[in-house]
Amino acid sequence: MPRLMRCKYCGTLQDEPAGAKVCVQCGGELAWEEPPPPTDRSYVSAQLELDQIAAPANQITERHLILTVETPDVVPQEEQAKSDSGRDALHFVAVLDISGSMSGGSKIQAAKQAVRDAVSRLQDGDTFSLVTFASDVRCPLKAKRVDANLRRVIASSLSEIRAGGQTALCGGLEEGIQQAVKASLATNLVLMLSDGQANVGETDVEAVGRRAVDARAKGVTVSTLGVGHDYNEALMAEIAIDGGGRFYHIADASQIAAYLTGELGEMASLAARNAVVSLNLPAGTSLHALSAAYPIQGHSVSLGDIPVSTSLEVVLRVLLPPQSADSRLPIDGTLSYQSPAGSALSAALNRVTVRYDQESVFALTEGVVRPTVRRVLEHMQASGVLSTSRAATHGVTEAKQAIDIAVASMREYAQRLGEDEALEEELAERAQFLGFMAAPPSAASSARAKAATHEAMRRHRGSKDFDKT
Repeated sequence: MPRLMRCKYCGTLQDEPAGAKVCVQCGGELAWEEPPPPTDRSYVSAQLELDQIAAPANQITERHLILTVETPDVVPQEEQAKSDSGRDALHFVAVLDISGSMSGGSKIQAAKQAVRDAVSRLQDGDTFSLVTFASDVRCPLKAKRVDANLRRVIASSLSEIRAGGQTALCGGLEEGIQQAVKASLATNLVLMLSDGQANVGETDVEAVGRRAVDARAKGVTVSTLGVGHDYNEALMAEIAIDGGGRFYHIADASQIAAYLTGELGEMASLAARNAVVSLNLPAGTSLHALSAAYPIQGHSVSLGDIPVSTSLEVVLRVLLPPQSADSRLPIDGTLSYQSPAGSALSAALNRVTVRYDQESVFALTEGVVRPTVRRVLEHMQASGVLSTSRAATHGVTEAKQAIDIAVASMREYAQRLGEDEALEEELAERAQFLGFMAAPPSAASSARAKAATHEAMRRHRGSKDFDKT
């Protein structure tokens, strides 16, 4: 395998260039990428990339870091959970919408079959709970350990479910979280499926999302599946973001089983638990994530639990304090996590460097890493979709304001790429893409908004399309 070189400034990994050994992206100094030391037990890799290596001296400077974390297809045997299956016991709470809208077509039957399929993948010793909600909330099956007898009881309980009534979504979420907390295991997944608008109990997006925040703090992951084109994608995405899980848009009932069992499989096959990235930044630095899915405390970013076979890309906005001219500011850090076996592991992040020039000679386009800037723009668009979706729940005016803010932010950031006709067309396309989020409600606009929200979450969370594998 050929050795690669990494830029000490922008962090780009590349083949050894012919001629002068300088970075093809930013012109920075290259160094051979060294393999990890023999004592390094980390099997999860992580790297940093910087969007612009140059900065004006004596000014607060905004720069963006792209943190990429990749997990292997299989956890090394010595770091697998100490069980016959190699994974920890899991508590799966299925929260099903059985309101009247679910009775149309084959949705309720597909949902029940998907739960049956999921239960067949649970192992003896796992725990299962079933919560349903319509006009009221019920718990046909409280938390119980899975065995042959429970599998028969589950099948019988599912066969008795009938759809009808309104949609007490928040109540269903609360009961599902309560079941997970009461019988908490190493892994706890509340998976909510709904096809309609919440219209009983609490319906405010942020207020319902706070239930998921509390669940995450108690070691419970909350993911959501939205079916069809009549549910509130902003609400379902908010719950998943706040609950540390993933949101999926399911256009057709025939896809329910693939996504329900797929998300359960993600949580059953974790590569890293409680992953945290701690960055070495100067005092006075302000750190922000473009996605609310990644809470920040000080200079540390919480990534949560990460499944196997996952590539996670997290964009971090950094406000650096003023530095003197001709100085160099290195940024690096550490990824820390627990293996399924309970080992505390870590991996060092590569170093990137900001170079400070005299204010009088600094140019806005100087030291720009164009491919990285374009990836940041993609994440900014995804953030704009999610913020517009949330704002649209308060009205068209609020949605348009959110779009204006998102478009203005993208245009200001894209100035780093200079005057470029193709770039202007690209920005116009991005603005148009966001614009439809505030279009008058229709079947077409609803379908596009849900698909866009799904794609935005996939961009931020590294989630997969299970019906395409």
